[in-house]
Amino acid sequence: MEKIELEAKQREEAGKRLKAMRKQGLIPAVVYGKKLKPLSLAVDRKLFVKKILGSESGMNAIVFLKLEGKGQEFQVLTHEVQRDALTDEILHIDFRHIVMDEAIKTKVPVELTGVPVGVKESGGVLVHGLREVEVECLPGNIPDKFVVDVASLAINDSFHVSDLPKFAKVKVLTTAAEMIATCSPPTKEEEVAAPVPTPGEVPSEVGTAEAVADEKVKEKTAPGAAPGKAAGPAKAEGATPVKPEKNPAKPEKK
Repeated sequence: MEKIELEAKQREEAGKRLKAMRKQGLIPAVVYGKKLKPLSLAVDRKLFVKKILGSESGMNAIVFLKLEGKGQEFQVLTHEVQRDALTDEILHIDFRHIVMDEAIKTKVPVELTGVPVGVKESGGVLVHGLREVEVECLPGNIPDKFVVDVASLAINDSFHVSDLPKFAKVKVLTTAAEMIATCSPPTKEEEVAAPVPTPGEVPSEVGTAEAVADEKVKEKTAPGAAPGKAAGPAKAEGATPVKPEKNPAKPEKK
């Protein structure tokens, strides 16, 4: 576990004035703990990124926070770093005051190494599950990270929290069955097969052609007429047929 010194100065600025502070290269911060009242501070951005985030232990490094002009020093962990969602600029830091002989709960990152055999030989896909694991231990025993070698993973094989390397005096609090990494089988594109007609079924194209031909025949043939013969003149609707006279009138004699 690394131990790093970082200078900080107490601040009074708040609200809109914090924007001007950030332009000067300072990051607003606060330090708090069970035996310490919250203190508003400011730390140098470049030094914080270089010494803390750039260290091997990262946010789990023990920081000796020295208060400028006050002669005070606090042992802290970097509990949270707030960033701008668009620019990724660091907006605020929460430091957590610790006591070296009191156990604390914190999260330790998980790092995967190697290429699974299922990826090399079968075209599988490596899926990284949990990226952090919660532990409980004394501040001086916090691991920098859990390193997991996934080279032996075949298709459908997995590593779980229970498979993580063990550290002395470190209690893992995350559920043992949680997945750390797995090698999934390659995905296949499914081809949609054309429908196959059942025996006796006429393909839709043939049926459509026959239906069109039938319609043309019906157009040429009058209702009730035999196929192939022209229809006679149609009768006027509502007309009464003329009956022949029984006694035709005799011609008038001259």
